[in-house]
Amino acid sequence: MSHPILKVNHLSKHFRIGYHQRLVAVDDISFSLKKGDTLGIVGESGCGKTTLGRTIMHIYEPTEGTIEIDGQLVEAKNSKLRQEMAHKIQMVFQDPYASLNPRMTVGDIIGEGWNYRRQYEKAERRRRVVELLHTVGLNEEHASRFPHEFSGGQRQRIGIARALSMEPEILICDEPISALDVSIQAQVMNLLLDLQREKNLSYLFIAHDLSMVRYISTNIMVMYLGSEVEFGPSDQIYHNGVHPYTEALFSAIVLPDPDCDRLSRRIMLEGETPSPINAPSGCKFSTRCAYAQPICHEKKPELTQVADNHYCACFFPRLERLELNGQSH
Repeated sequence: MSHPILKVNHLSKHFRIGYHQRLVAVDDISFSLKKGDTLGIVGESGCGKTTLGRTIMHIYEPTEGTIEIDGQLVEAKNSKLRQEMAHKIQMVFQDPYASLNPRMTVGDIIGEGWNYRRQYEKAERRRRVVELLHTVGLNEEHASRFPHEFSGGQRQRIGIARALSMEPEILICDEPISALDVSIQAQVMNLLLDLQREKNLSYLFIAHDLSMVRYISTNIMVMYLGSEVEFGPSDQIYHNGVHPYTEALFSAIVLPDPDCDRLSRRIMLEGETPSPINAPSGCKFSTRCAYAQPICHEKKPELTQVADNHYCACFFPRLERLELNGQSH
């Protein structure tokens, strides 16, 4: 049995707002990621997906919890260990326009990490840059150009090449295709899948496109207002999600067959997402849940196992609701 390459234990990230308030962006998240697997992270805008990825990268310092990479605990105060972890984990950012320095050439952008570590002589660095450009489907001549000379899809490929320059084992992909045209999205996704097969990479794939998440993911984690509400195998979550929020989220997927799409039942959530500064007591989803009971407003549900490798944080998951309905008839 393979050991997890990444373990996140009770990770939280809070931001202080003024003197007396705090924004709970990530709230007690735990999961593990195996070598070569992909964990898809989904949820509405503002649910904390990007903050989770940035906290794992230590762009944001965790408020609570621990992060282990390949069995090593990554501590905020141990800067040397964190630098060594750059060879283990890298990030592909959402915005291919803002994530590249406009004053640097593509070759300098890709080789920036090597400069920082004083790795490789000039000739070797040039060879490696060209090799990475070819890996992501670009040409040698692109190394001397600046980011503004490229399309969005090409810029995202440059971002992927920069991340690969450190030869990581884990890539955090923060909505890497959301800013791209549909035709380019497929190219970038196929590139990521090819790289995963060739280099046995592990991915944290953060996205809004639920169909794409299902396509690439081994497991899926559903987040709501900073909390983990459901976790399980991709097909299980897609076809048999048991949390009311998961059901509503995946019911919004547009099916490719118009006849089937018309017959599908869309679950419409009422009300607005509460503020993470003043989250509801008990279950955070209770203010929008059609099945909420008094206990849901009073007590926070724990993440409990409902099937093999399938966990849900709900007092009344779909299986129990079906049993209750069956008893009432």
